[in-house]
Amino acid sequence: MTPSFRRRIASHNRHVVIAALLSLLGAWLTWTIAYALVAGPVLGVLTVVYGQEVIAGEMLIGLPTWLHPAALLLALTTLVWEAVDERKNRFHPVSDRAVIGWHILGDFLLLPARLTFGTGHQLAAIIRLNRSEKQEAFDLLRHLHTEKRCALHSLGAWFPDQKRLRKLLGALQRVGWIDLLRTEEGWIYIERSSEAPELAAMFDTGEEDSGHFPEGT
Repeated sequence: MTPSFRRRIASHNRHVVIAALLSLLGAWLTWTIAYALVAGPVLGVLTVVYGQEVIAGEMLIGLPTWLHPAALLLALTTLVWEAVDERKNRFHPVSDRAVIGWHILGDFLLLPARLTFGTGHQLAAIIRLNRSEKQEAFDLLRHLHTEKRCALHSLGAWFPDQKRLRKLLGALQRVGWIDLLRTEEGWIYIERSSEAPELAAMFDTGEEDSGHFPEGT
């Protein structure tokens, strides 16, 4: 396992954490704006209806007691809406649609919820591998680099532990070293063409640590 292999995984995890923090910040800002868009008109209507009387420097007009529960209910509604929409369209390809249209309203209303869920999605992309798993992932990547094209069933025959194999392949995909393609022969894994120079250098430098892909794990 080369230092560049370990650095790439560490860099990926750092970027994931930064993206999660940015999503969290965006969620907080959009929820705050959404609350202001709800509370502002309500306060404006109350001011118009009841006037704005000030005694001893304090306004008598305040937010009604039902506003906070109503805002919370609206927030929960958008979270449920986004959860259903995400589950429904998660694996659907992105379709062409007009730049301007009513769909923009739905996107606008769901933005706080999407950023909230996005924080969790970003954190789910963190690669959690112990040292032995990193060594296995390195050996698996070397195998894919050597073979160029590996059918999924051939990898399953080579590495019987399917759960562990999926974990390693998923980690290599998230880092961006390999791709999964569907062909007439079935699903195959290949190294990404843009990563070929880095992978060639990684396996030709002779810097890798001792260790080999365990048999029958």
